[in-house]
Amino acid sequence: MKVNVSDISGCTKEVEVEVPAEAVQAKVDEIYKTILKEAKLPGFRKGKAPMDVIKKQYKSNVREEMVQRHLPVYFRTALSMTATKIEPVADPQITHLQFEEGSAMKFVATIEIKPAFTLKEYKGLKLKKENTKVKDDEVEKALDGMRDQLAEFIPVEDRAAKDDDLAVIDFEGKIDGKPFDGGKANRYPVLLGAQGLLKDFETNLIGMKKGETKTFKMKFPEDYGKKEVAGKEAEFTVTLQEIKVKKLPPVDDEFAKKAGQTETVKELREKLETQIKSRKEAAERSKMIEQIGEKLIADHPFDIPVSLINMEQQRLVQQGVERLKQQGIDVNKLNKDQQKDFVEKLRPVAQKNVQMALIVEKISAAEKIKCEDADFDAYVAKISQNVNQPADAVKRYLQSQGNLESIKEWIQYEKSLDFLIAQAKVEAA
Repeated sequence: MKVNVSDISGCTKEVEVEVPAEAVQAKVDEIYKTILKEAKLPGFRKGKAPMDVIKKQYKSNVREEMVQRHLPVYFRTALSMTATKIEPVADPQITHLQFEEGSAMKFVATIEIKPAFTLKEYKGLKLKKENTKVKDDEVEKALDGMRDQLAEFIPVEDRAAKDDDLAVIDFEGKIDGKPFDGGKANRYPVLLGAQGLLKDFETNLIGMKKGETKTFKMKFPEDYGKKEVAGKEAEFTVTLQEIKVKKLPPVDDEFAKKAGQTETVKELREKLETQIKSRKEAAERSKMIEQIGEKLIADHPFDIPVSLINMEQQRLVQQGVERLKQQGIDVNKLNKDQQKDFVEKLRPVAQKNVQMALIVEKISAAEKIKCEDADFDAYVAKISQNVNQPADAVKRYLQSQGNLESIKEWIQYEKSLDFLIAQAKVEAA
């Protein structure tokens, strides 16, 4: 086999391959013999058709098998014959393919490899970090949020609706005298002041009394989510069925048991302080990683394989689509310009992610940072705790998904980032 490698750019190579005619024909003959054993042709018993008939009938099938199945094998063999080890980061692009029975197979494979670069200084990076001490008012705010979640709403009869009341209403809206989709509901709960509905709509409910009916006009904002009503004026008729006042539970040990699964209010406050501290630390870690990324990327300019950028961009797009779904947005309903803008904005992010990953991978190798069994077990244990499932069951599930290697790569990446943070010079922001 003849192999010639040419450098196209810092991370792109062309591999010219020529497979000897004898080797090609031997493989072709082998395929024909396999076909002959199974072929069922009119007028011939199974496996008894003449070879010249088989060759005429199945020539295109043989070509397809040679190209789809055996060419990749020839390509991998060619790479193993090169003087230096070549590891493509994605499937090759095959061009200039020449294949005829009885002749040598020739093709050119364009491949991308990880770029070669020299690590600059990565220890002692100057980072800024904000204080993560938890203040008393932050704990109180968290407690207030828990009280809101457990609040009761008690009916009141003798006064008009005001902010923080829960108004239960029937309403019907019309535009140009005609009903519109989503413009009618019965016993619809509205927490006044929370702006669950449009502000102008809620404002008209303030001051109404139980049993009262009111008709008013309001204009939908120009940027309203439903295009069919955006910017249009609607007339609503509203009947206030009930007014309920929010009653917050007292902060006592009973509340602590119900809201925080702790025995006392003191334990609940300590639990909340720990949770807030953990969130703050995670947020500051993310900020420091951003700073590390900016410094490492600026100090390590190199060509990035386009295929890796494409794969990362695709991952980010899928991730973004899932987030939009969770927000109730169907990406397929966006117009072409919006979809294009959505995808294109992720391109520079993908490029930075890939460049950062390649740099950190090299640092991992230099510092001999790996995902050890204990690291993986800790990862599984954390998931086990979050989903309330046995660790063995979590591990079996991850194995069944076939992504253990990618998980271990991610753990190694995170360990390397922790190493860089530990080695950094951290100053108060």
